Amino acid sequence: KPAHNMPNSAIAALVLVFGALGAVVHGQPLSGEYKLGVLEPLTGPIAFEGKRHLEGFELMRDLINERFGGVMGKKLVLVAGDAADPTVAASEATRLITREGVKIIAGTYSSTLCGAASEAAARHNAIYWETSCVDPRFTRRGLKNVFRTEIDGTGFGWYNIEFIAKHLAHRFGKKPNELRVAFLSEDSSYGQGVTEAARQRAKQEFGMTEVAAEYYAFATTNDFTPIVLKLKALAPDIVHHIARGQDAVLFWRASREQNFQFKALVHAGATGYGSPDFGKALGADGNGPFALLEPGPGFIVEKLRPEGQRIEQAFRDYVKQKTGLASPAGGHQLAAGGLWLLKLVLDRAKTDDLEKFRTTVMAMDLPVGSSVNGWGVKFDESGQNSNARVQHYMLQWQGGQLVTVWPEEFTTNRAKWIPLDAWDQRK
Repeated sequence: KPAHNMPNSAIAALVLVFGALGAVVHGQPLSGEYKLGVLEPLTGPIAFEGKRHLEGFELMRDLINERFGGVMGKKLVLVAGDAADPTVAASEATRLITREGVKIIAGTYSSTLCGAASEAAARHNAIYWETSCVDPRFTRRGLKNVFRTEIDGTGFGWYNIEFIAKHLAHRFGKKPNELRVAFLSEDSSYGQGVTEAARQRAKQEFGMTEVAAEYYAFATTNDFTPIVLKLKALAPDIVHHIARGQDAVLFWRASREQNFQFKALVHAGATGYGSPDFGKALGADGNGPFALLEPGPGFIVEKLRPEGQRIEQAFRDYVKQKTGLASPAGGHQLAAGGLWLLKLVLDRAKTDDLEKFRTTVMAMDLPVGSSVNGWGVKFDESGQNSNARVQHYMLQWQGGQLVTVWPEEFTTNRAKWIPLDAWDQRK
C-alpha cells in the first residue's frame, strides 16, 4: 500500500533523505571515525544467518562510506560481537560498550538474543538499534534506549493472513472462512509471536478453521514424520509454518516422503523457508513455499519514491558488484535497511546522546517507499517502527530461487502452483 499523498510532516523529513543522498555528488572527505557495535550469532545453530546479517551491515557500511558521506561526516566503523546465546549476547553487549566505547549497538538477527542484549545496553545507557528480531515483547518493556526498524511478529502474522485471505483463497475456489489452516511453528519467541498473531487474525477477522496449532523445539527436532502424519490426517488447505533453520528442509522432505498434499505453505522471515539455504538444499524440489520477506527478484524498484529508488538501486548494484549475487538475501536487506535508517537519524541528530537521538527518531516521518526495501519510518513511543510503514513482500520458491510475487503491483513475477500440484509436478 504505497503512500502517494505526502503529508506536510513528511516534506521536511525528505530533505534529510536527499541531504544524505547529496553526499554521493559532493564526495566530501570524511574526518575521523564513528564506531558502531554490531551483535550477531556468529557461532551456534543460527550462525549461517548471523553471518549473512553481518555481511549486510558490512556492505551497507562500505556503501555509506564510499558514496554517502559516512555517518555525521565520519567514516563508519563496525565492531562485531558474537552473540552465541542470550547470556553471551548480554556480556558481549557490555564488552562493546565498556571496552570498545560504542554508544550504539545494532543487531541481533534473533528474537532469542535481542532481549538480553538490549537490557545490557540499557544498564549502560547505550542505544540499542534492532534491525531484525521480531519478538513482539521486545518493544513492550518500557526501555527508552530500544528501537526497532523491522516489523514485529504481529505484523508478520497480519501480512501472512492478508495474503492467504486476499490472494490465495479465491484461487482455491474458496471463501476465506472456508479455509482450513494448520499452524506449525518452532517454539521460540519469534515463532510464537508470528503464529499467535496469525491465529488470532485468521479466526477473529476471517473465520478460518484452525485444524492444528503445533509447536516444536527447532534445535532438537530432527524427525518431522510424526508431525507430518498428524497434520496429513487433518487435511488442511494451508500449512502456516514458521521455521527457524534446517527444520524447513526437514519438514518439506518429510511431507514429500509421506505424500502430504496441501494447497499452500506460508512462512514469514529471513530464516527457514526465507533463507537461501532452503534452496541450496532442495533446488527445484523446493518449489512452491511462500515466505514473507524483503523484496527479491522481480521487484519493480521504480514503484518506490524517487529517494527510495536511489538508495535501493545503489544497494542492489553494490551487492551485485561485491558478491556476485543477482539480488541481496533477506538477511542482507534487513541489516542494510536498518543501518541506512540509523545513518539518517545520526546525520540529523548530529549526536548519539540518547535523549537527543530519541527526540530525532520520534520526529522522523517518511512515507512507505522512501528507503531501502521500500520501507518508511514512523516510530511510536515504544521504539517500534510502524508495521504499516515497514512494507513487506511475499516471495515464492520458483526454480531454486525466491522471487517476489505479491503485492502484484510491485513485481514482474506471478505466483505459481496455486493450489500446489502433486509433488512431482512442480517444475
